[in-house]
Amino acid sequence: MQHVKALIIKAVATFVLLFVILGIGFDVSFGNILAITFLLGIISYILGDLLLLPRTSNTTAIISDFALALLLTWFYLANITENDTNAFIASLITAVGVALFEAFFHRYMKANVLNNVETNEKLNNVRYQTEASEELTPNRRELDKEER
Repeated sequence: MQHVKALIIKAVATFVLLFVILGIGFDVSFGNILAITFLLGIISYILGDLLLLPRTSNTTAIISDFALALLLTWFYLANITENDTNAFIASLITAVGVALFEAFFHRYMKANVLNNVETNEKLNNVRYQTEASEELTPNRRELDKEER
């Protein structure tokens, strides 16, 4: 039930964001906005929120969501429009908006949805220790005595 609620929140927020940026700003049709919302929501929820977020940091998940939103919207808009420059600018603005939303959505996911799932946060705090011995740094005085 928590995943359904999270998906609904993500879908509504993404749709409103895309409608404001793409619908009002760039005159993209309602059906295309709905299709981008569906594709972006499902793919980013599975890859970014369920697989990547529990295993990495919030920053890494935001960067991946930015890249996914940029590439997905750019590919989609470039195929339905004739002007590629407007498609890239629209995709860039959309990706920035999605990344800002995802920063807050990831906090919600960690607090309400992923709290029951065992996370691998200990992997991020691994501290490696190197072993050093006297053989690695020889004493020059002893070497000089052995040469004589």
